[in-house]
Amino acid sequence: MTEPRPRLALRVKRARRRWMFRVIRQLLRLAGFERARSLGAVLGELQFHLMWRSRRRLQNDLAVLLGRSPNESAVRACLRRSYRLNNGAVSEIMAMFERPIDEARLAAHCEVGGLEHLQAAMAGGRGAILLASHSGNGLLLTVRLANAGWPVSVVYREAIMMSAGFFHEGLERYGIQGILANTGIKAYGQMLAALRQGRIVFLMLDQGVKKAEDGTVQRFLGKDMPMPAGPAQLARHARAPVLPVATTAASPRWRFEIGTPIEFEAGAALEDDLARLVAATESMVLEHPELWSWHQRRWRKFPLATSVSGADSPR
Repeated sequence: MTEPRPRLALRVKRARRRWMFRVIRQLLRLAGFERARSLGAVLGELQFHLMWRSRRRLQNDLAVLLGRSPNESAVRACLRRSYRLNNGAVSEIMAMFERPIDEARLAAHCEVGGLEHLQAAMAGGRGAILLASHSGNGLLLTVRLANAGWPVSVVYREAIMMSAGFFHEGLERYGIQGILANTGIKAYGQMLAALRQGRIVFLMLDQGVKKAEDGTVQRFLGKDMPMPAGPAQLARHARAPVLPVATTAASPRWRFEIGTPIEFEAGAALEDDLARLVAATESMVLEHPELWSWHQRRWRKFPLATSVSGADSPR
């Protein structure tokens, strides 16, 4: 019996991604960590030009969200920089996990502000949740914290294109606990246990969830998409503070700013708490839109909400 075309196409697509991962991994072994970001930027430039259908759709969505024309050079430049920076960030992460990099070399690529906010939050004895976004190499921040003696747990998703255990083993090399989000309730239990042990849990929610029934629909960057309620529920359950982590610069080094804890309204519904986290993430992205990975994962697959326009889109 002939295999259904959509399923066959998906298998071919996944096989192509795995092949690309292996090729890039070999190139990074030759380039090393210091040149990984430049290599990734070149790959991002190629993707920007070759995947023109996807790029044109993203350019239109971004223009509407920012209240501009899709043909404006500023919109194209913003999206192009996003491709280059975030492909560079992924390459850096792969190089970091390929073999351990000493603290001095990592420090030269990462600057962290707002550590006093983290210290104050951790003094409460309930751990802390760092809410980040897919803007640059956020894992550099977690490695810096681990090297400074902070107990860090990173919530991650295992991509189909990557080798099994690649992220988990890479995190362990730096003394970081990896929590695989794909395991559902087991992952939630591990996050809750980490907070109760006074650890820092680093997570993101800006890619939403794959299945609508697994999330709560929220307006995020002009699109109605299902978002995971887990982070909001986790903060409630553990009574742990949630601190936003903004990526504010990419040059001459990645710059991260840890903010003050997000305030939740007493007696609010879980959906309202989730909305606060989504709004905080959205605000960080729109502050520096060229740093967010517009072309990665799920956001780009959702249509813009019909009510979104330059006049009423968030700023």
